[in-house]
Amino acid sequence: MAKLPLFKFKAFTTESFQTTSVAWTAEALAGKAFPSDVEQLISWAADHLEPIVGKSVVYGIFPDNSKVADAICVLVITRHSPRSKWVKMLKVNLRPKIDEALNSVDDSSNFAMREALAIFMNATIGVLQFGESENASTIKVYGRTRQQLDFLRFLGIELEKVKTNPMRSTMEGRFLVVKSI
Repeated sequence: MAKLPLFKFKAFTTESFQTTSVAWTAEALAGKAFPSDVEQLISWAADHLEPIVGKSVVYGIFPDNSKVADAICVLVITRHSPRSKWVKMLKVNLRPKIDEALNSVDDSSNFAMREALAIFMNATIGVLQFGESENASTIKVYGRTRQQLDFLRFLGIELEKVKTNPMRSTMEGRFLVVKSI
């Protein structure tokens, strides 16, 4: 059984975004995704590389020592009030070859499921750390699908079990909400 890579949640550099763009486009053209969908995502993401309050920003989930992201996370930083800042993770876009493997009927689907879970876990942890660095009082992680909602519910329960956790987590609609205590 292949070993899962370790992942890092980090901002794109010009080089890592270009490398990711080329790799994802090649995979789409090889039939692992709809090329127009990947082209649209890459084009939109290129204009959202810098965090600006009230605007979306993209971050990558990178395997260790790789310049190609295995996922593109869409975040937004908002001001709930003059003294309260929120960070929301709106979407996680998986790399075409991982997304395709998730939908296959062979053993690659099993590995891709574990890889996708590791990516989502790292994205969630990365958003929590990003929120701390932004002095955000509230972190919101959106559950787009039923599976993501189930994962977020599980994550919220696990966060509440940590004795040293300085935050409270709840589900509000489709969001896992983590607030500083």
